[in-house]
Amino acid sequence: MSLWLMQWKRKWAALLIVGVLAFITGVFIKAPRALEHYIFHQWEESASQVDLIVGYKGSPIQIVASTLYRLENPTGNISADTYEYWQGHPLVLTATPIALGDNVQGHPLVGTDSSYYSWFELSLKEGHLPAASGEVVLDAALADQLQVGIGTSLTSAHGRDSRGESHEHPLTVVGLLEAKRSADQSALFTVPQTYWTLHHSAEPSYTSVMLKLKSKAAMLMLPNIISQRTDEQGAFPVFIFGQLQKQWQPTIDQATRWSWIIAAGVMLLFIAYISNMYHSERNTIAFLRNHRGSTASIFMQVFGNVVALMILGLLLSEFVIQSLIGVAPVVNEQMAMLLTVALGAGFLWIKLRKS
Repeated sequence: MSLWLMQWKRKWAALLIVGVLAFITGVFIKAPRALEHYIFHQWEESASQVDLIVGYKGSPIQIVASTLYRLENPTGNISADTYEYWQGHPLVLTATPIALGDNVQGHPLVGTDSSYYSWFELSLKEGHLPAASGEVVLDAALADQLQVGIGTSLTSAHGRDSRGESHEHPLTVVGLLEAKRSADQSALFTVPQTYWTLHHSAEPSYTSVMLKLKSKAAMLMLPNIISQRTDEQGAFPVFIFGQLQKQWQPTIDQATRWSWIIAAGVMLLFIAYISNMYHSERNTIAFLRNHRGSTASIFMQVFGNVVALMILGLLLSEFVIQSLIGVAPVVNEQMAMLLTVALGAGFLWIKLRKS
């Protein structure tokens, strides 16, 4: 029986802890950029897709958060005339209406037209897009979560809480989508007419209009135009995102510092634990020394599995975080992980040479 196998049988729990400590060290090494990517990259990607959002007068941040991310309630309703004005404006390439305010089992119900699906790359997997009042589509993964399929009848509720007042008009699932943005993956989509039916609206209205402009230069001209229009508020997502980034950056920087401090602390714990393992193997090392084993062969036989589990734990942390958030490795993180392996293996090698 090989020495490695004997060690696994005798000290499998201790060896498993080595892998777990290496995994935790790797997670904290990658945590700062993973956090920054999760907060900034996903939001920035959505913000850069829309040049301007027009909503009812109120907070521009609230307009962006409700329209793009469904994180806030809308500031109010704008008339269909507002949508028609911006749809026909010479500086506007695309105008897409958005109606919000209801939910289905806690998931936002978004009323919009067909331009939204191509704009945000929602691809149809099964069925068809909503064309009539009461028809809804949703991401296939969300459909599995809610245990619904094409033909399923659903009921919406007022507001963002599933415990809100229910509407009497049923909704019917007519299609399943594949969405890329997390905000779209957790929402149901319908036509704006559904909202007018559910709320018995005498006149068509929306909560906002998303605009894609014909040129970036138009962004400098439109604020003056919007300021002259009654009850309308313009929100430029990229500018709003820039303001939020400035507010969040100090918190992110502090989290980064703490993450590296914790990673260093786990590393020290890791070294201390390996030191304890070394002392528990002194009899084995002495036996191999008596049989004229070289330092290198003794190191591989006694501590090869420890080094292997260190590397495996670090690689597993890399794989898990990249799978969950999509954060690719960078040089400073790779160097930190190599340093972790070098410190652990180097410590054991030095102790072994001195024995």
